[in-house]
Amino acid sequence: MDISDRLNNPNDLSPKFEGFFIEMAMPGQKQKVQEIVTEAFGLDWNVEQIGDNSTEFEVTLNKEVLSVKDAWDKSYNLRSQPGVVDAQPLFAVPLSDRQDFNLEPEVGMERSIDNLNTDVEWSLKQMRVFEAWSRFFPDPNRPPGHGIIIGLPDTGYTEHPEIITNILIKKGYDFLKNDQDAKDELEAPSGVLLPAPSHGTYTSSLMSSPRGAQRNYPSGKGMTGVAPGAKIIPLRVCYSVILLSVLNLAKAIEYAADNGAHVLSISLGSGLFNKRLRSAITYAQKRGLIIVAAAGNFVPYVVWPAAYEEVIAVTGCDVQREIWKGSARGQQVDVTAPCDGVWCAKTKKKNGEIEYDVEPGTGTSLCTPQVAGIAALWLSYHGRDQLIQRYGAEKIPFIFNQILRDSCEQFPTWKPNKFGAGIVNAEKVLAAPLPDNATRSIIAPAQALEQHPAIDSGKLDTFAHLFEEQVFDSQQETNFMQVAEDNNKLQAHLAELLQTTETQLPQRLKEVGQELAFYFATNPELYQQLAETLKSENSDPNQLKTRTLTESSKPKNLDSVREILLQNVSEVFKTKLG
Repeated sequence: MDISDRLNNPNDLSPKFEGFFIEMAMPGQKQKVQEIVTEAFGLDWNVEQIGDNSTEFEVTLNKEVLSVKDAWDKSYNLRSQPGVVDAQPLFAVPLSDRQDFNLEPEVGMERSIDNLNTDVEWSLKQMRVFEAWSRFFPDPNRPPGHGIIIGLPDTGYTEHPEIITNILIKKGYDFLKNDQDAKDELEAPSGVLLPAPSHGTYTSSLMSSPRGAQRNYPSGKGMTGVAPGAKIIPLRVCYSVILLSVLNLAKAIEYAADNGAHVLSISLGSGLFNKRLRSAITYAQKRGLIIVAAAGNFVPYVVWPAAYEEVIAVTGCDVQREIWKGSARGQQVDVTAPCDGVWCAKTKKKNGEIEYDVEPGTGTSLCTPQVAGIAALWLSYHGRDQLIQRYGAEKIPFIFNQILRDSCEQFPTWKPNKFGAGIVNAEKVLAAPLPDNATRSIIAPAQALEQHPAIDSGKLDTFAHLFEEQVFDSQQETNFMQVAEDNNKLQAHLAELLQTTETQLPQRLKEVGQELAFYFATNPELYQQLAETLKSENSDPNQLKTRTLTESSKPKNLDSVREILLQNVSEVFKTKLG
């Protein structure tokens, strides 16, 4: 059974092995990696160098698929080899609103007509898009977003009248079938988990649909995209947004960066950090791509790649400017944009017949492309080539992110560290002055990233992100003393779970933290056990400063967490659990 068969296996919510990420200490060692892999595992492996620094490699199997346990066992074997800095198994990780995170099921694209806003342009009005058009794009021959290309990793394109004129068909690519036809077939192989036909169509339409209906639709409605002058490169990476191939997404991001994209809109997400994906994100950011991604639906933390600092994470609101109940939230969110009851194009296939329509939908998949559209407006108005000449390509995403957040508007239910800087305002974004190199310092991207915790390391910051809702839920304002106390609380629980002291915990997490985080992200029962434990324990700063826990203060449920973990973990991790 190859990886495509595994990804399409019905009712299988388990992670699907895709390969390994290997980082070497010295550059230009592809032959050395090949020798290490061949000696350890045999000849059926492909080694491909990725990224810019010549130290990162993607390793994939030709046929055999490893179990989760075997994949982690082999990763520790790889890490033990001379010259290897890190090795991480790569998985397609299920991200489903059906998982038992004590959250409500997703509303999805099918909406009830109850309380539906019939104004198809309400979301653009809320973001003051039309004001931005009239002020900054007065020439009818230069439509808003003209000259800008947006890469869209998704389910592919259809010939929907709302989008087809702005789709760069010949630039597209299908990473499912490895050919240049990125067309959405609107059908998935038998057994695909929760397929999402037309997902790429409605995300495309929110970015670049011309104003008004391009045809008479059954709903009697039309729609408008944020940047109707922008063009889109369709990149087909999945049938379903629930079980996502991280390798496909990473390759699509790199493809977009190499084929003329200026913005990336990613209405997809993985429940776990992945160094292969991070490498692709960094590759694109260095080439000046502004990357926008969905924070997630009905998940208790911001998903990846939205959680990465290089990426603009978008959560969603409704027509009343209140946060949509299913929106992921947390410190990694950058901005909020409309996502509930947003009108968009949709293509359906019934009995072999194609039907085009404009319908309302809900989810952070819908706020993401609208913010990507605003990025296209900003680049178009200022001129991307002029921005590169002035600042250098890799600084453009950081400058836009700062201007975007500085231009947001807070709303009545806004909370700090939950919903980013507020609801985006396109007019303010375009009106904002560009930073002046002579009078205003621009932090270099590398320095900017150093100011943020590494939430993809498998260290304590990773777990603080995964359990942010439980650990920091009470924080209304940034209080470093309280944050430190809550981190100590989490640290005490992890130390007890791994049967070590808090002093020795950083070393233990360096050894097995990636694997532990993997199980929490992929096993809802396990996640809920620790989440309940964290919520039930009162924060006692005097107690939490101690290195070990007394018997009376040991967190409840950790024994059951350990019992679940011991069922199917690597041999290395099993020895750390005791």
